[in-house]
Amino acid sequence: MSKNVKLIFELYLGGQSVLGIAKELEKRKILSPTGKENWCKRTIDVILSNEKYMGNVELLKSGKSEVQYLSSENNPAIVSKEVFEAVQIEKTKRSNVVKNEDGQKRKSNKYNSKKKKY
Repeated sequence: MSKNVKLIFELYLGGQSVLGIAKELEKRKILSPTGKENWCKRTIDVILSNEKYMGNVELLKSGKSEVQYLSSENNPAIVSKEVFEAVQIEKTKRSNVVKNEDGQKRKSNKYNSKKKKY
């Protein structure tokens, strides 16, 4: 699974969309974490957002407790902190939701991975 997680991060930083990553994994015959041939977009999004892949684990994380602990470097990192943070920045850039004084709203333009970057 760890090489698949690395691949997902690499594909995302390479400009692939979450749907594009799902199609690529299916094309390569890589099974989902639950052993299915088809990948859910949500599964990929969760992988890209999960700090455990850089070796961090949040303990006591629940809606009921304000006390939370972050255990760092207890687990082997699958992706570096730099790669993980680069993905988080890229996810923010690609998001079509912006926060303003009135709350959250959608951007007028969606992110287009096919648009040329200058």
